[in-house]
Amino acid sequence: MTNTLATRAGFTPRGLQVVAGYARGLNIAQVAVELGIAERTVASHTHLAAKALGIRGARQAALVDYAYRHGYLTVDQPRRRPALTPRLEQVLDCAARGLSAQATAAELGIANRTARRHLERLRGALDVHTTARAVAVAWETGLRGRPSAPRTTRGETN
Repeated sequence: MTNTLATRAGFTPRGLQVVAGYARGLNIAQVAVELGIAERTVASHTHLAAKALGIRGARQAALVDYAYRHGYLTVDQPRRRPALTPRLEQVLDCAARGLSAQATAAELGIANRTARRHLERLRGALDVHTTARAVAVAWETGLRGRPSAPRTTRGETN
């Protein structure tokens, strides 16, 4: 059994706990306290998962998106869908793909400062404090696609 957070086959149980923490809007320090592990261990799980899945940039948000898209995290109770401008929807898509504010600016042809402001407006519109939580809320409200059927982690049986 490997000790990395994710492989091509999926997340480990501990790794999924880390990503679920990000989806709830927790930062690395808060996830570490909740799981009773060191911050560097949380960061290591995040780094190894992102590397295994080919994710770069804003890894936490991209890992949350991956977990929802592939059925590792599911929506229990859908929330009301907020109204976002087309530009904020583009910024959300960039964030979910793991693009940094700088990479988002380059992709959308806008200034870095404008991209950062759009990210702030997106978090405000979704009433969240982190970009990873914004991606989770996007799944919960239907702003992102439909997730796959729920999956199990390695070592877990249905």
